[in-house]
Amino acid sequence: MANEIPPTMRRLVAKEPGHDLASCKIEVETVDVPAPASGELLIRVAAAPINPSDYGEWYQSNASKYPLPMGKEGCGVVVKSGGGLAALRFSIGAKVGFVGLKNQGSYSEYVTVAASSCFPMPDDVPVEDCASFFVNPYTAVGIIDTAANKEKSPSFVHTAAASQLGQMIAKLAPEEDVDVIHVVRREEQAELLRKLGAEHVVVTGSGSDEESVGKWKEELKKKVKELDCTCAFDAVSGRMTGDLLDCMPPKGTVYTYGGLAGKCSNITPSDLIYREKKLKGFFLASWIKEGGMLSMVPRMLRASRKVNTGLKGPEGWSSTQFEDTTLEKAHGDIVRLLSSSATGKKLRIRFDR
Repeated sequence: MANEIPPTMRRLVAKEPGHDLASCKIEVETVDVPAPASGELLIRVAAAPINPSDYGEWYQSNASKYPLPMGKEGCGVVVKSGGGLAALRFSIGAKVGFVGLKNQGSYSEYVTVAASSCFPMPDDVPVEDCASFFVNPYTAVGIIDTAANKEKSPSFVHTAAASQLGQMIAKLAPEEDVDVIHVVRREEQAELLRKLGAEHVVVTGSGSDEESVGKWKEELKKKVKELDCTCAFDAVSGRMTGDLLDCMPPKGTVYTYGGLAGKCSNITPSDLIYREKKLKGFFLASWIKEGGMLSMVPRMLRASRKVNTGLKGPEGWSSTQFEDTTLEKAHGDIVRLLSSSATGKKLRIRFDR
C-alpha cells in the first residue's frame, strides 16, 4: 500500500572527495528507514533541490565527514510522528518543507526531522513545487530586509542576478519598495530580468581587461549615485568583491554571501581605511537569529507568510523553475548543468514518481 513505510530506503551519499565536483565519488546506497524520536516527524520526501551550498560541500569537506549524506532542504508528506508537544501541530498526511537535518540528507526517500524545523506548505500548491521553499526565498527576504532596514538604503546592488535567487529578488523587491541594481555577465541574462520588470541592469561581459572592467564599473557607479545606493550583495566573490567595493560611496558596505569565483580579491586598503567602506558576510542563519528569540519569531512569521504567498502559481515571486532529475542521474546532471552556463535553472531530485 502507498501509505506503508518500508524497512529500507535509498539515499544519495558522497563517499569520497575529489579535486572538483565531477571527480568526487557519489553513490546511491540503501539504508534502514529512520524512526522518529519524540518531537520529530518521519517525512516521505517528494522532492529536494540541489543548491550551490550543497554541491560545494560534496567535494570540499574535511575528509572526516565522509561518507557525507547530501542535501539540506526538501519537501514531502508526514507519514509518522514521534509524539511530543512540538510535533502536535502536524497531522499525518500534512505537506511540509523541512531544513535542519542532523546526520541525514534531504536526497533520501525518507528523513526524520525535528518538528521545529518543519514548515507547513500551502494546501493549493503541489508539494513537489515547494522543494526550494527555504534557502533561496528566505535569503531573498533577508537580503532585502538587511538593505532596507539595517543599512537604511533605498536600493542595493546584487550580483549573479539572473540566478533563481536573483529572479526572486527581482520579483519581490518592488513589493517592498526597494530598487535593485542587477549585475549580470551576459545580455540574454539582462533581458530575462527586464522581462521580470527589472529597471536597472548592468552587464559586465566576460572581458577582464581594465578597459572592459572600467566601462561597466563606470555605469554601475552612475546608477549607485542615481539611486542613493549604499550597499551591495555579492554571490560571485573573486575580483568582483573589490570592484563592488570600489563602486560603493564612502561608508558603503559590500556583503558577500557566495564564492562562485573563489576567494575575495582586488580589495583596495584605502577604501577600508580612508573611505570607511565595509566588507561583511551575509549568512541566512545569522539573519534569522539576529536579535535573539524575541526578534527571531516575528521575523520568521513575517518571512513565512511572504514565502508561502509567493509559492502559489508559476509566476509567484518565491516559486522556482526546476529541471527534474533522479538519485541515479543527479551527479551527472549537475556537472552538465554547471558546464553549460545555463541561466536560472535549478535541479530538483524527485522521489514521487
